[in-house]
Amino acid sequence: MLKTKDYIYLDDDLLNSYLAQFEKGLLTKETAEHGIENTDSIGGASTGTIGATGIFGIGLKLQNEITENDNSVESEFTKNVVENVLSDYAVDLLIEDCDTNNLLRDFAVAKEGDFISLSSKFQIYDFEYLKSITELSLLKPLLDADEPPVSPGPQASKQERVKYQKDLHNYNSSTEKAENGFKLINDLSTFANNLFSDSILVTINNGLSICKRNKLRLNKAQISFENESNKHIKIFGIVSTVKKEIHSDGKNFNFQPNELDKVPSMLFDVLLSSFNMLHNNDKVIKPIAIYFEAE
Repeated sequence: MLKTKDYIYLDDDLLNSYLAQFEKGLLTKETAEHGIENTDSIGGASTGTIGATGIFGIGLKLQNEITENDNSVESEFTKNVVENVLSDYAVDLLIEDCDTNNLLRDFAVAKEGDFISLSSKFQIYDFEYLKSITELSLLKPLLDADEPPVSPGPQASKQERVKYQKDLHNYNSSTEKAENGFKLINDLSTFANNLFSDSILVTINNGLSICKRNKLRLNKAQISFENESNKHIKIFGIVSTVKKEIHSDGKNFNFQPNELDKVPSMLFDVLLSSFNMLHNNDKVIKPIAIYFEAE
């Protein structure tokens, strides 16, 4: 039975690069250009064909239904629909090619450069979004939502004044603690965002996927809610590296002054392992597609 896929990430550039080595590529670019051709002018619809069948035929049918009354916005919409149809189908095609050519490896034994396809519990980290929502200037109204204790006035008894001072101290301490906590989160997310400025991280059991931000199909708020899901996520991609040893304390890194290229990796290691996002022998994945699959 066909299982539908709910894509949250698809790297079409990487997808077509690998697919070209199996299928001589997909005509996504040529097809897309066909669909948007001459759409700003009033005239007959483009009716040419590219010689593609099956799923490509569906794409061409959509394109050829651009009538003389269509405007550029509608044509652009059609172009996007076609590109998504072709890309989504291409994922299944590439997985099938990898399986046919015995290139898919079990994740537990996969090595660098191996194709993998796995299902796992997950957490998604968007440090840019975390940084933006933990600015103290934005959180101040929430942190100040509780009213401070009211002064008992000059006629109050000693016991009432002592109680007021104690309550005021507890209120100020609680507020300061909350502010310091969010400031720490903001500082860490600012640092992490500098390291992963164009990336979203997806952690899974024994692995980490580093995703290109511009290849996501969900916005920031939608991604944050996915973290509350009990579903398993499906990842299809390539093992980029296997992390043999982590250094959460930043010690025992061996590199020479002329090996500054190792510094980013060292900082990744310290940050991610400190927050239990990276462990010894974890695999770092270069994802092609990430999605939920209907059960």
